[in-house]
Amino acid sequence: MSNLQYAVIGVGNMGKNHARSLHDMPEARLLAVADANLAVAQGIAGQYGCEAFDDYRKVLALPGLQAVSVCVPTSMHTEVTMECLRQGKHVLLEKPIAPTIEEGRQLQEYAKAQGLQLMVGHIERFNPAVLKVKELLERGEIGRVVSIMARRVGVFPPQIKDANIAVDLAIHDLDVVNYLLGELPTMVYSDKRRNHIEHREDSVEFFLKYPSASAYVQANWITPVKIRKLNITGTDGYIEMDYIGQKIKLFKSNYEKIREEMAHIDGFFDYVLKYMEPDVMEISVAKREPLKEEIRYFIRCILQGINVPNTFAIDALDIALKA
Repeated sequence: MSNLQYAVIGVGNMGKNHARSLHDMPEARLLAVADANLAVAQGIAGQYGCEAFDDYRKVLALPGLQAVSVCVPTSMHTEVTMECLRQGKHVLLEKPIAPTIEEGRQLQEYAKAQGLQLMVGHIERFNPAVLKVKELLERGEIGRVVSIMARRVGVFPPQIKDANIAVDLAIHDLDVVNYLLGELPTMVYSDKRRNHIEHREDSVEFFLKYPSASAYVQANWITPVKIRKLNITGTDGYIEMDYIGQKIKLFKSNYEKIREEMAHIDGFFDYVLKYMEPDVMEISVAKREPLKEEIRYFIRCILQGINVPNTFAIDALDIALKA
């Protein structure tokens, strides 16, 4: 397998991690990085032995360049990604796909028409703990899923300057819930607030009704401790998952059905459950860095001609924008 000639556009908080990951990968060769702040680009380029530019268009003109990671602010996603596609480059675009559904669909359609891969970086889909939870649910380890609760809270990240909490943070868990249930919500309720930021929401709660279950998603930039948790209740058990630690705890229900006579209704009875202590298991997860797994998948799809799915990015954005 030949290595892919690659560049990163935007090397702020997320882009610098793309550059680091690519530098470590034998599957790719990092040719260049670009950032509006040339000093930042030069600093990253110096670490990883590649070229630095302050204009991403100069990067796109590099001979042999095949693919780029686009890690610019959300407001620039459509403009930068469209130009990359026009220049014939495969694109791994950090979430959300675009500021609006219309622009997101425009990018999808143009990439398809050009025969190029457009992958949207919903990184939690490559978190080994999420993949293991998906496997546990598909095996019926906790029976039928009744409800999912996700919490993604912490302090305000100063690098986020143009997205509100729903589109920047909650969108991760909205997508994960869709992925785990394998369906989309039929009803979406939300409550968003501006607590410390004047022009953007910094806290949001979603309540979602799915055909098979319900979900609650909380995200904010006001909690002084960073929490990334997912809790799933099923008819036969319960799962606790830690996104950051990639840890899973499974509680298997132990109960017996007891026939209970309904004395006030002659001849009528019902069954109730008598619960005992649950079986508790720590589920082993082979820890891997989700970003590296995501980029490897993107590269593999390009080199092997596999079509990258990206419709889920529109689904998640649609829900987030409903806030």
